[in-house]
Amino acid sequence: MHFKNPKWGHRVIRAFGALNILFAAVGVYAVSGTAVSVFARLQDSADQPYVREAYYIMTLVDLACLLALTVGGTYLWRLSRRGLVISNVVFVTEIAWFIGNVALALALGMSGGRWGLLGGSIAAAGGIGAMGTAPQIITAYPVWALVALNLVCGSFPNHALHSG
Repeated sequence: MHFKNPKWGHRVIRAFGALNILFAAVGVYAVSGTAVSVFARLQDSADQPYVREAYYIMTLVDLACLLALTVGGTYLWRLSRRGLVISNVVFVTEIAWFIGNVALALALGMSGGRWGLLGGSIAAAGGIGAMGTAPQIITAYPVWALVALNLVCGSFPNHALHSG
């Protein structure tokens, strides 16, 4: 396989465009299947006084990532460099969001006091939230798609892909 073969590269780019849209659809389905029931019964407690707020923020960030993933996938399908840019931003954001949530919950949880309660709330919300991006995180899709798309698109001349 030669990365400079436009026909092969276009197929790979379109495949990732379709995968972006597929992962976004699965993510929206996962969020919609769980969010309504979780919203109805999620209660703040003495141990986790901010769990509702943390869950709401996680769900909104998930939905924003899924929307951007759909837009990026559409542009990739059209063989537009905008799809690469949007996908890069979405994948880096998802990776940073996942690592940041875990690190923040751990750091705050170990600090004790009010910050510890916030960390416990973030950790609890992380256990029931982030359902939209969970299929991507479980399969490491953001990592391998980021690498593969940049390998394929980075070796193309500027005129090989549509710029708009």
